Amino acid sequence: MFGSAVIVFREVVEAALVVSIVMAAARAAPGRNGWVGIGIGVGLAGASLVAAFAASIAGFAAGIGQELLNAAILFLAVAMLACHNIWMARHGRELAARVNAVGHAVASGARPSTHSRSSSPRRCCAKDLRRCCASMASRLAEATASVH
Repeated sequence: MFGSAVIVFREVVEAALVVSIVMAAARAAPGRNGWVGIGIGVGLAGASLVAAFAASIAGFAAGIGQELLNAAILFLAVAMLACHNIWMARHGRELAARVNAVGHAVASGARPSTHSRSSSPRRCCAKDLRRCCASMASRLAEATASVH
């Protein structure tokens, strides 16, 4: 019983960590709370379906249904990782070059740091959303133009 409780606790902590990472990564995305909430709901619904039909799944295909389900999930995970690796191989160098160029521009003083007190994005957005968005867009355009 204790072993099962430890496994459940570990899985809950892992899920909380993944959700926290997604929420932090999508901080600026519009409607992120709704999308992440939908993802959590779909995950819980899928887990509930598998749990509800666990006995049926295990008995499927002459008793090897659970193994087939495990294999299908593993193949899906491998496919997702392969897509990620292919995308990173195509775009990783470009992303790294952009980040390095912006870092050098900030270090040399050619571009202000976004974390300076005088140009705090949060303070700016709180005062005037339109002016802030225009300012952020122009900074992004300058950074992109300086890389190319």
